[in-house]
Amino acid sequence: MRLLVLRFSSMGDVALLAPVLTTLASGHSNLSITLVTRKAYEPFFYNIPGVEVIGVNPDRDYRGLYGLYRLYRELRKLGPYSYGIDVHGSLRSRILKFYFRFSGLRFASIVKGRREKTQQTRRKNKVLKPLPHMVERYMRVFDRAGAYINPDDDRGPWINPDTHCRAQAKQFLLAEKLGVRSNYWIGIAPFAGHAQKTWPLKHMRELLDLIRVRLDATVFLFGGGPKEVSVLKQLSEEFPNTVLVAGKLSLEGEMALFLKMHLVLAMDSFNMHLAALLGVPLLSIWGATHPYSGFGPYGRSESSIIQISPAQLSCRPCSIFGNKPCYRGDLACLNWITPEMVLQRIQETLAGAEYVQNEDIPQTD
Repeated sequence: MRLLVLRFSSMGDVALLAPVLTTLASGHSNLSITLVTRKAYEPFFYNIPGVEVIGVNPDRDYRGLYGLYRLYRELRKLGPYSYGIDVHGSLRSRILKFYFRFSGLRFASIVKGRREKTQQTRRKNKVLKPLPHMVERYMRVFDRAGAYINPDDDRGPWINPDTHCRAQAKQFLLAEKLGVRSNYWIGIAPFAGHAQKTWPLKHMRELLDLIRVRLDATVFLFGGGPKEVSVLKQLSEEFPNTVLVAGKLSLEGEMALFLKMHLVLAMDSFNMHLAALLGVPLLSIWGATHPYSGFGPYGRSESSIIQISPAQLSCRPCSIFGNKPCYRGDLACLNWITPEMVLQRIQETLAGAEYVQNEDIPQTD
């Protein structure tokens, strides 16, 4: 059985395919999967048996109807396929499904649960209950195509950086003169795609100062994009116990570096999903969004979530993706989370983490 799978964005949602494909590979030895996604996301699927990743740059190389038609023709030549899987539901994937209809390929498509999500985020009469996780929604699409997934086989970690990734991380650590891990290593990714999901910078700066004073820890600062790198560089200059990672490592190297962390602190963001899928101890800060919408850290309990309860702040959640402005105007969902609260949760999580003193970072060849 051969499946054609379509999912182009966003980065976190694409990464969440890793548990599905890993579990499929372990339970179906005769299954072959061709995954079409953005080229930058290929590292999420290293070392998964039976999975071929077709990395493309759709915005540059396959623009418009004709560009997608060319992509369709290229993918068709790689077939035949037994079934198509659309776990995106975007205009781009719908157009590709339309083209494939002429070759007789049937598709199973994701059901996103928009109605239930609208009930969660409306201002009045909210219905806030746990919805299926995005990974579960993916699994249901594969089930409808005849590729049954046994949830009992779904055990992490689900992303496994290869030797090339690990070598990049080791080289970075040696360049930073961090060949020995003699204290706690904490990775912090303070940014998200929207302000309504990003803890205020003043709070993050205060937290870094508290960590400096109260914890024996080295803090690694993760992020991407020129603006984020500029802010993180400034923070690394302010706090001597920090190491700037942003702008210095590729995605592959950052994945492997995450594995060295005793704890990762992130927002509701890609870095949260990455840490969860890598099996790294994790805390995530939530503002306008809520993990009940199905985008929480996969495989983690509510103990990994830092948030103001909707019982205290009835407007939460006001958005599924964090892209709506705060109608209160004060972002209380984020501002009410104090640095002291976050530090306490960090200390509690580190108390349960494996502490490795004087661990050598092996030299690379």
